[in-house]
Amino acid sequence: MIRAAILGGALLLGGVASAQAPAQGAPTLDDPTAFERGFAVSLYRFDACGDALAGRMFRRALAERFAQCPFTAAARSHYQQATRAESARVRERMKQLVEENDGLPRELVGMSTTRHAQQVSEAYRGFRALLERYQAGGATAEAVIPAACGAADVMP
Repeated sequence: MIRAAILGGALLLGGVASAQAPAQGAPTLDDPTAFERGFAVSLYRFDACGDALAGRMFRRALAERFAQCPFTAAARSHYQQATRAESARVRERMKQLVEENDGLPRELVGMSTTRHAQQVSEAYRGFRALLERYQAGGATAEAVIPAACGAADVMP
């Protein structure tokens, strides 16, 4: 019985690995920079602007989309390390911003509008609705992140 469980687990893990491996002849990507940038931008566009739920939904779709792409094991490892480090950096920066401003600032440096104006814009509300559909299972990760796996920018 234990042997069957081990064999079943090995088959399951092999299935997962082969599902993520690129198809025969498919290109193998080794530069996850666009996905790393998308992750970083989401921390500011959503979380730092007071919509952490949208940020989590977006990053879930981004992670799913990344998993669908034929990245090398080294690129996947780099992405994982880079996103962990970026999360830690932004968390620390957000603590500083809150302390310096007694809460989140009205506008982040580099933004062309206030946080509130961004969130009430038609474009933001439409994208937020797409994220909610994705979260509920009514939209795919590709709908949220329509860029090709090897694109220079994956932000919608």
